[in-house]
Amino acid sequence: MKINYDYITYEDVLRARRMAYENAFEHNATDSVLNTARDVFSQGSFDICIKICEGLLDSKDPKQLYDAKKLIALSHYSKQDFASSDEAFFALAQNSNNSDDWFNAVISATLNRNLERSKECFGVALEKYTQHGHQRNMPSVQLMLHYMLSLANIEEYELAFEQFNMLKQVYEKIKNTDENYLRTRGLEKIGDFLNVSQEILQHIEADKRKTIQQELIAALDENGKVQVDLFFSEFPNS
Repeated sequence: MKINYDYITYEDVLRARRMAYENAFEHNATDSVLNTARDVFSQGSFDICIKICEGLLDSKDPKQLYDAKKLIALSHYSKQDFASSDEAFFALAQNSNNSDDWFNAVISATLNRNLERSKECFGVALEKYTQHGHQRNMPSVQLMLHYMLSLANIEEYELAFEQFNMLKQVYEKIKNTDENYLRTRGLEKIGDFLNVSQEILQHIEADKRKTIQQELIAALDENGKVQVDLFFSEFPNS
């Protein structure tokens, strides 16, 4: 028969209890501050949110530290301070397997015209989605779409057209343009996709647009053919 030879004094017990209490108090206090920061953010007071969260950057709790850093990045983005949000989201993504973190880094870098970084982050975002993606993550096709729109926003039409072509090939491959079928795959309706791409298509040659129209019509179902014809028949200067 054995006994426990570890000797713990009454003072040791009190010290352990005090440390547990202090840790719990600090955790609850930090959660309360984070909730305040979230409320302030939702009210549009982004500078105050940043200031509150900067006071939490010495937190030892990984989740609380992550939440504080993300609120800071989101606040910079909401202020359209894309230089700061670029750095903040990129730093946040470094140790993350969440494709949404890398998605945020892609968009912020793009709007900051940090195109080399945005391209690198885009590749990582797709990789992370393939390896670790789940239903709560933004689908990879939505990442392509918003990357395309962000590139168009800064008038990088050639790079935006590359994303358009990637998405076009997805539609051509699946052929079915039923709205519910597309939604379950994270895709927009074919007509909506073409409409949000109009500005990009305006910056390519007319004969290339004609080829795109022909290729889509050849690949898609009857509903898709109708939507494609309608879009290009109303296209400016077509």
